[in-house]
Amino acid sequence: MGKTFVITVGLMAMVMVLVREIALLPDGKLHLHLLDVGQGDAVLLVAPSGAQILIDGGPDLSTLSHLDALMPFLDRTIDLLVITHPDADHISALPDVLRRYDVAQVLMTGAEHSSGRYDALRAEIADSSIPVIHPDPAIDIVIGSVVLDIVWPTPLYTGSSNDQSIVLRVLYKEHSILLTGDIEEDAENAILASGANIESDILKVAHHGSRTSSSTGFLLAVDPDLGLISAGRDNRFGHPHEDVSSRFIHFSIPIKTTAREGVISMKF
Repeated sequence: MGKTFVITVGLMAMVMVLVREIALLPDGKLHLHLLDVGQGDAVLLVAPSGAQILIDGGPDLSTLSHLDALMPFLDRTIDLLVITHPDADHISALPDVLRRYDVAQVLMTGAEHSSGRYDALRAEIADSSIPVIHPDPAIDIVIGSVVLDIVWPTPLYTGSSNDQSIVLRVLYKEHSILLTGDIEEDAENAILASGANIESDILKVAHHGSRTSSSTGFLLAVDPDLGLISAGRDNRFGHPHEDVSSRFIHFSIPIKTTAREGVISMKF
């Protein structure tokens, strides 16, 4: 009786693992996962080919648990790691990510920033001899059928750390997603002045919905069908700010937040 029970439980566990692995096989679609990392930022994109792109790493090691759940068990490769800017709420898990996964290349700015976390991250990248790309709007990064259009920053821009955040427009077939890091209104205005095409179906709202971002002109230019916000539950900053929420309501743009929904997953 006991032995039969153990065998049955073991077989059920194997079936569950197999079902999970089959569900994670490439399905010809682009998958977007806005990870629930509290008051921070981390996004996992899975290309139709199965290639994996991680944008930022959140404020703590919860990012690792999300990657374990969303990536195939035997797949330890991240094809591109994007570090939008050096703030701790975007990078804290990344040294551990680099130790646990094989990261093929890193996209990051050369922004000066002095912190133990950022120094440890840069040291880990250097020690692992990972190729580093610096953002330049003149180039695109192509991963299979997915194009990452580098919108911002320009090589000579010297604004604040937040305003130097990497902004990417992700393109797949007729779909578009704008990922905005922590840019604030100065960078938004500079992007608008540059004439860059930022119209997108999905907007990952900048700076967790802070009142310093998502200006009226920027929202009009993006013209999204949906806004996504990464923010912690009952966070001390009051993100998303009521002014930002009101702007989205005014323009009839629905919002989803990780604070309310947990991990937000979409496929295209």
